[in-house]
Amino acid sequence: MLKLKLARQTISKNLQLYLPFLLANAVLVGINYIFFSMTTNKSLEKQNYGSFLIQLMNIGLVFTMAITFFFMIYINGIVSRRRNHELGLYSILGMTRSDLGKMIFFIDAIMFAASSVLGLVFGATFVKFVGLGLKKLLEMERLNVPVFSSVAAIICIGYFAAVYFILLLGDLWRLRSVNPLDLWKATNKREKEPRGSWIFGIAGVVALCTGYAIAVRMKVSMDGVKSFMLAVVLVVIGTYLVFIAFSIIFLKMLRKNKSFYYRRNHFISVSGMIYRMKQNGASLASICLLLTTALVAIVTTGTLRLSQEATIKLYNPYDVVMTKKTPISHADKMMIQSRAKDNHVTVGKYVNMTMTGPIYGNFSGSAYSVSKTVDMSTENQLFAVPVADYNRIQKQNVHLAKDEILMCSSKGGYDKNRLTIKGKTYKVRHIDSFDFYFDYQRTIFKPIFVFAKDKTVCEQISGKWLYAMGYDISGKKSDLKKYTVGLENSQGTYIHMDSFSDRPLVSEIFNQVYGGLLFIGIFVSIVMLIATVVVMYYKQILEGYADRDRFKTMQQVGLSREETKSAINSQVLTVFMFPIIGAAVNVGFAIPAIRKMLVLLAMYDKLLLVKFGIVSLAVTFLGYVAVYKLTTNVYENIVNR
Repeated sequence: MLKLKLARQTISKNLQLYLPFLLANAVLVGINYIFFSMTTNKSLEKQNYGSFLIQLMNIGLVFTMAITFFFMIYINGIVSRRRNHELGLYSILGMTRSDLGKMIFFIDAIMFAASSVLGLVFGATFVKFVGLGLKKLLEMERLNVPVFSSVAAIICIGYFAAVYFILLLGDLWRLRSVNPLDLWKATNKREKEPRGSWIFGIAGVVALCTGYAIAVRMKVSMDGVKSFMLAVVLVVIGTYLVFIAFSIIFLKMLRKNKSFYYRRNHFISVSGMIYRMKQNGASLASICLLLTTALVAIVTTGTLRLSQEATIKLYNPYDVVMTKKTPISHADKMMIQSRAKDNHVTVGKYVNMTMTGPIYGNFSGSAYSVSKTVDMSTENQLFAVPVADYNRIQKQNVHLAKDEILMCSSKGGYDKNRLTIKGKTYKVRHIDSFDFYFDYQRTIFKPIFVFAKDKTVCEQISGKWLYAMGYDISGKKSDLKKYTVGLENSQGTYIHMDSFSDRPLVSEIFNQVYGGLLFIGIFVSIVMLIATVVVMYYKQILEGYADRDRFKTMQQVGLSREETKSAINSQVLTVFMFPIIGAAVNVGFAIPAIRKMLVLLAMYDKLLLVKFGIVSLAVTFLGYVAVYKLTTNVYENIVNR
């Protein structure tokens, strides 16, 4: 058919336009196929906490599908605008609107078929590696991931068929809504000089500052998650308004600066960018937000994974930790030994500690304010322990007066030298570590241990007593799990425990949850970065075609190739670094909010979060510069063609 042949020729003659879109779509098909393959995997569902993992992956899948949908619509709009020139030519040569519609149909059909085949090949090639990585990451020895899943393939192809159908409807609607003869003129039509609106710019700054303030002042609570989502919405709105409005204002300010503007490189770049900055500003804002999303996803999930061992140790400084409201008796220990022997498990040395029950509250200046009602605004749980227990456990010989306490808290906790508790002020001596420092009942409240002179002083802080015991165990992994499960199930029957926690179970849960979150974070970041690279690429292509005639005219009147290259670098550098700078600022203000949300998951290491954020930003910056170099070469080739 003639229309099919013309469609193939259109794609082959414009590979610089269609090939990146095709490859990006193929990668997205592959990533979505991998997600579908995992969420429909029966072997994963049968694993411990497999259903929970699938629910986590479904959240990541929905997010990836949404990004894929909006990304394809955005890039297809760019491709369609460039395609209008060729369609206009065919219209002048006698093709009707119906003929052009059939040609668009075949172009979209070819792109769909090619991206689907390449995407499934990519997905089927890498799904086994992903499965092996997930198997090691989550320590699932019996996980089986098939190379090809027909169910996943059908669902994936069905989704992308629906997306391409929507793209086709959009293309046909645009064709139906305009005179085909106007398509020829539309491509070469120059935009009018836009106005930089101070009102929109100031509104954007206000939205950004409000979003940043909400993120920084967010409380450690579930309500804080809602505040974070509000901050995200405000930052998105503010970013678009600032980039669109102030980018125009910024360029006009450069134009008014005669010492800057009337240099050859700057004159060419600034004068050209002003006329299309409205669209350019939106693209720069999109790049900024895509980078921000990728960084937030990988920093959050990566930090969680890196802090996993520290969090497990916080829950279980020993393999088994239990507390009782009555002293742990010899009979209790005999029962523990008996169950260990039955399960071929060796029990290590017992470590005992007497401590008061927790008093929940918050630090207010140099005082500890006890919460009347424990709710999501409560941050800490404070325990008092006789210093004699501290000396025995740590093998120390510390002596305290009645108005002195030792304090052990998480990193970034209380750091003053005096503390008032229930109206009595104590001199505080801080210690860096305590072997039996643990999170009682695995709550979201940060544990604070204070060590006082004796039980009398401890009772002034909190009058209720708890008796804790921890010990390590050794044996086969299956025997350890059977032993700890049986011991936990014996609560209320043999040992009347107040709380019980064992490292084998906690480690397994953390591997599943944190590993699953990291898996999702990596894939979401990959999708964001692919979208970022392709948006940057097409931004440069559009600008290259828009500037080609202008540069050719200037070259005809004496502009050299070296001067052209210098002008291009000046044009790109003038605004191209704004997105990565904006992303760095966004992530910088997001770090305090991320830290407070991670506290809900017992991750208190602020320094680890900041270090990982800086490393992630540095790697992203290097990648961004590399893409800048590549896309600038594409722009230069178009201009000099």
